[in-house]
Amino acid sequence: MAVAGVAKRYAQAAFAVAKEHGQLEHWEQRLPALEALASDADVEEFVQNPAIPLEAKVQLVERLFPDAEDRFVRNLLVLLLERGRWHQLRDVVEAFRQLLREARGVIEVELVTAVPLDAAELERVRAEIERRLQRPVQLQASVDPELLGGAILRIGDEVFDASVRTQLTTLRRQLIGAAA
Repeated sequence: MAVAGVAKRYAQAAFAVAKEHGQLEHWEQRLPALEALASDADVEEFVQNPAIPLEAKVQLVERLFPDAEDRFVRNLLVLLLERGRWHQLRDVVEAFRQLLREARGVIEVELVTAVPLDAAELERVRAEIERRLQRPVQLQASVDPELLGGAILRIGDEVFDASVRTQLTTLRRQLIGAAA
């Protein structure tokens, strides 16, 4: 999923700082904790409560991320608090992940099938895509029973539709066109 706007700018700034200080791996390890924090209803209620002073919110962030290595993570969270952008934390995390993938040359590929594929089948598909693209691939698989069979593959902006549903729709159009 592509993230745009303000969240992407915060992620780009955090990514630049992490890269400059050799902390990309550290940040990558922290992303699940940031995601959990963004999803925690109690934290959200606390942070969004206008009756609670900013200092108390900053203290919460400092207690959650006390390590010296986390100073830039804390800085990002405090900045989001100060600017009233805490609600965009989840998008910032996703944009940061996207920047990590791009820096590593990883391509996002979405595979939609009519039936679920087991882990071995997904691994074979991923390996074949990597072989053809000659780049690492992050494969996201989902199921859409309305495809009837076959699959749809999205690589960046390109879509390869080999679904039975599309083939039947094309055939129907051809038959209607031939009859007219």
